[in-house]
Amino acid sequence: MALPAPLLLLAALALRGAHGEIPTVRLIDQEGPILEGSYVTLECLTDEAGADMSQFTFQKYSRWLHSWVSLDNPDRLRCWFFDVNVTRADGRLLLAIGALQSWHAGAYRCVAANSTGNASASASAELSLRVEYLRSVFVTRAHTWCGTVGDSVAVMEGEDVELQCSADASQPPQYEWSRQGADWVVASSVLTLPHVSREQAGTYECRAQHPSLPHLARSRAVRLDVQGPQSSYQLEPGLGLSTPVLLLAVGLPALLLLLLVLGLSVLVLRRRQAAKIPTGEEPGQRTPIYKGSLESVPSVAGDQQPLVL
Repeated sequence: MALPAPLLLLAALALRGAHGEIPTVRLIDQEGPILEGSYVTLECLTDEAGADMSQFTFQKYSRWLHSWVSLDNPDRLRCWFFDVNVTRADGRLLLAIGALQSWHAGAYRCVAANSTGNASASASAELSLRVEYLRSVFVTRAHTWCGTVGDSVAVMEGEDVELQCSADASQPPQYEWSRQGADWVVASSVLTLPHVSREQAGTYECRAQHPSLPHLARSRAVRLDVQGPQSSYQLEPGLGLSTPVLLLAVGLPALLLLLLVLGLSVLVLRRRQAAKIPTGEEPGQRTPIYKGSLESVPSVAGDQQPLVL
C-alpha cells in the first residue's frame, strides 16, 4: 500500500536526520565532452552553508575490486592507480585529476567519512566520468601469417590486397580510405584491391575519426609497392634450371663440404698419433737410485758409484 505524500516526506526527513547531510558531487568549470589529457576537478557539496566538509570523503568504484575505494587517504591504490589529488581548503572538498587517462573513467561519489551501516544512505548520487580519446591507428593485411603492416607493403602484380584499419578509441570511430593524388574516398575500415596492378601502386591513407568529436581524428599512411614478374624471386616453369646446372649447383657445395670434413679428420688423427709417441730420452749415463731398482735417471756428471750401498 503506497504511503501518502506527507508520510513519505516525513520518512525522508527522518532518514536524512539519521544519517546527516546528503552530499552532492559536481564538475567544476567543465562543459562538453571530457578529453583524454585534460584537467578536471570534482567538488563535494552539501545543502547546509558552511558545513564541515572534513566529515566527507570521495570514493571511486573499482571494477577490479567490485567495491568503492576511498580516495581521501594517500594509500598505495590511490597513488599508483587512480593518481588523484584530494584537497581541503577554505572549507571545500575538492578532487583534482591532472592529465586525465582512460583508467580515470568511472563512477565517483561523496560519502560521510564516519557513516556506519549502509554507507549508500549517506552517499551522494554517483557521477559518471567518461573520458573520450582516439589514439594510434593500426593497419593490418588480411589473409597473411603476419598481419601487421609497417610503412610499406610489397605485393606481386595480380594479387588480391585487403588492408584493415583500426584505432584505439573510446567509441567505435568512423573510417575512410583515400589515395594520395586521387580524388576517391572509400568510407570503410577495409580497403580491397582485387588483382592489383602496377598502376595501383602508391600511398594509401586511412583516417579514423571520433563519431561525436570531428576534430578528434588520426591518420595512417601506407605505401603500396607492386612488383612485376621479372622482379620476383620465384622461378617460372619455362625458366627452370637444366639438369647439369642443377647438379653443379648442388654437387659442388656438397663436394667442398666433404673435402673439408676429410681434411679435419686427417688432422685430428695425426694429432692423436703424435700424442701416443713417447718423448725421446736425454742422452747420458743412467744410474739406479736404489738397490734393485729398474728405474734410472740421466746423469751428466759421469759418476761411477751407485747412490745406495
